[in-house]
Amino acid sequence: MRQRLTRFLPVLFLLVASSARAVTVEVSAIHATLRFSPAQVNISVGDTVNWTGLGGGHNVAADDGSFRSGNAGAVPSFSHTFTSAGSFGYHCEPHQGFGMVGTMNVSGGGGGEQSGTLKLAATAFNVVEGNTVNLQVLRLDGDDGAVSVAFSVAAGTAQAADFIAANGTLTWADNDDDPKTITVTSKEDAAAEGNETVVVNLSNPTGGATLDNAGKTAIVTIQDDDSGGAAPTAPTNLQAHAHSTTEVMLTWTDSSGETGYRIERKTLDGAFQEVATAAANSTSAIVGGLTPATFYTFRIRAENGAGLSSYSNEAGVATNATAVPCVQSGTTLCLNNGRFQVEVDWRGTPATAIPLEFAPESGLFYFASPTNIEMLVKVLNACVPELGNRYWVFYAATTNVEFTMTVIDTQTGAVKVYHNPESNPAAPVQDTNAFATCP
Repeated sequence: MRQRLTRFLPVLFLLVASSARAVTVEVSAIHATLRFSPAQVNISVGDTVNWTGLGGGHNVAADDGSFRSGNAGAVPSFSHTFTSAGSFGYHCEPHQGFGMVGTMNVSGGGGGEQSGTLKLAATAFNVVEGNTVNLQVLRLDGDDGAVSVAFSVAAGTAQAADFIAANGTLTWADNDDDPKTITVTSKEDAAAEGNETVVVNLSNPTGGATLDNAGKTAIVTIQDDDSGGAAPTAPTNLQAHAHSTTEVMLTWTDSSGETGYRIERKTLDGAFQEVATAAANSTSAIVGGLTPATFYTFRIRAENGAGLSSYSNEAGVATNATAVPCVQSGTTLCLNNGRFQVEVDWRGTPATAIPLEFAPESGLFYFASPTNIEMLVKVLNACVPELGNRYWVFYAATTNVEFTMTVIDTQTGAVKVYHNPESNPAAPVQDTNAFATCP
């Protein structure tokens, strides 16, 4: 009898294993908005998530350190199989502070004779008017027998002219747990109506399957691309952050009534010119094609069919420099043990540097004559908590001519630029927030 039972054990194992086939869910890294889409996904133990779009300077790292795709931009995609239940937060390491985060909700695995639980992979979607969006429906925790679920695509706040209403049935065969798709189609029109919503609902499961109450309804927001005769409000709180040697990250507070944004920039001696655009409801953008170690000023405004908003506040920042050791010369100071490179241009001409051997954190510059010292500069190490963990940049200039001082942290490539306009008496500067690059 023992021999006969042993003979059937492999068959029993095969039946149990086949009843819990895993699925793969796709998540995209959206470079333009610094978001994962969808950001929150419901899956089951044994399922795999495949992140794509990582080649644009992004990566995936679990909040608890359980998985990581590698350094930012190292691979174009990354897959991870979840082997335990729970809620797993993750983020893009370079852009976590900009809201590029997500969550995987993993329910207990299947096994045994189970028909499975049906749910939408995510419950919030956006689509620009005139486009489509696909919603995935998952079969989790079992795939025994044929099952089905009814779905509807109905109006939330949207009108009949804004989308294509639909009703239908999704079906799975026995041992089939592949995701199924519901397509929501929005219609283009010329009406200015603001953003509106469509509701996608699952109901009436058959074949012994159950519905996950938390994943049976999704809201699709149709983003309007028309105007109502009034220009949009201006975006506010524009901020600029160095992103690389050739890129700057902009963030702002969204305006209202816009169909998009126009982004302008200028150099210190240039005029504003439009260099990029951003989609409606955006709150960030990366502007590329810039020159390393160069200061840029940015401004943005919203637009719709009625016209353009007023400009936002202006925000300026310098792109990073390539991190190379400082080399002292007739026009370059190497301060604070050689870590910080300081150069000054006045009216387009390099100023002459005078190092102070007895004071390695400080140096002098003159413009036209060695008998007329124009500037004292110092970079101080304030890398202690009570002083804010920063390197400070102080300078005083006894002049009213135009000059630009560039300070580079040669260890990290971070750059600070200070500018004094022509005929302006130069005010002393005590920048105690200059470089957050300790130690």
